[in-house]
Amino acid sequence: MSQDGWSTLLEVYDRLEAEILKEALEAQGIPATFFHESAGTLYPTTFGPLAKIEVCVSNERLEEAQAWLVSYNKGELHDDNAGLDHPDHE
Repeated sequence: MSQDGWSTLLEVYDRLEAEILKEALEAQGIPATFFHESAGTLYPTTFGPLAKIEVCVSNERLEEAQAWLVSYNKGELHDDNAGLDHPDHE
């Protein structure tokens, strides 16, 4: 179901999860979007083909996105800005 110029990185069945992944990829500078069946927005469901959401990245950045996803799934990502708002941070 992906479109020209976009490659499917993974499929999810939760709109919020798709949004989070899209935003996280874009924060890494990787253009991302998602595609889903339009009927899935009219009849919200969390299973079956109507619920499937394809999280897609630009064709040119697929390998980079796949490497990011592996790190994400392993919990290896860290926030370079973590602690900046913490009172003990100098």
